[in-house]
Amino acid sequence: MHHTDVTSEVIVPLYRERSMVGEVHAAMAAFVCRHPGWAVRFVDDGSPDGTADALRALLASDDAGGRLTLDALARNVGKADAVSHGIEGSSAPLVYFMDGDLAYDPELLVELERALGQADVAIGSRGIADGDRKAGVLRRVMGEGYNLLVRTILGLRFRDTQAGIKGFRLDAARQLFARRTSRGFGFDAELLFIAKRRRLTVAEVPVRVNPAHDAGGSNVRLLRDPLRMLVSLLRIRADAILGRYRD
Repeated sequence: MHHTDVTSEVIVPLYRERSMVGEVHAAMAAFVCRHPGWAVRFVDDGSPDGTADALRALLASDDAGGRLTLDALARNVGKADAVSHGIEGSSAPLVYFMDGDLAYDPELLVELERALGQADVAIGSRGIADGDRKAGVLRRVMGEGYNLLVRTILGLRFRDTQAGIKGFRLDAARQLFARRTSRGFGFDAELLFIAKRRRLTVAEVPVRVNPAHDAGGSNVRLLRDPLRMLVSLLRIRADAILGRYRD
C-alpha cells in the first residue's frame, strides 16, 4: 500500500478482460479520484489474452497517484484464490472485492462502506433491490433455487449470497479467508457460513446489476452448474462436520 491515508481497498479480479480493460481502468480511476480515501488492487488471474499487459500500460499513464495497482498472477488460480491473494496483500482497514466486468456501479462500494460502520461484513444483495427482475426466467429460477439450497444446507438466511460485490473489516476478512476451503463457485456462501459460525455481523446492502451487463447474459452454464452448486454446498457442510472450520 503506497498511501497511509487509504482506508478502503477494493480487490478487482480480472480474467480474460482485455477487450474491456480500458473501460474498467477508466471507471476505477474515476472512482478513486472521487473518493480520496480509496485504492484499487487489480489482480489478473493469469489471463492468456494479454489483460495484464494492457492494464500495465494503462497504469503507466494513469495510476491515480499510486492508488491503482496491479498484481499479475503467473498462472490461472480461479476467482476465489485471486481475491484471496488481493485480500492477503492489503493493509487497509476496510477491504472489498468486486467483479472485474463492471456488473456493478463502483459507487455501490460506498454503500458497503457505510454498512461496515455497524457490521463486520457487508454483502451486495440483488434480492433486496429486486435487481434481476428483468433476468431470464431460467436464470431467476436457478438463482432462487440456489438460495433455497443455501438456506437448507448451510442454514444461511441471506437473500443473495452470490452478488460479486462484498466488503469486510480487515480483521474479519482475514478470519474468513484464512479458513475457507472452497476454490470454486461456493466460496461466497462459504465465507458467509464461516462468518455465521464465528458470530460476525453481516449486513445486506441493496444492489442492482448494470442494465447493459444484465442484457449480456450470464457466464453461468445453465445446465451444468446446478450440480456443481449443489456439490459445493454439500462439501462445505461436510467440511463443517469434519471440523475443518475450527480454530
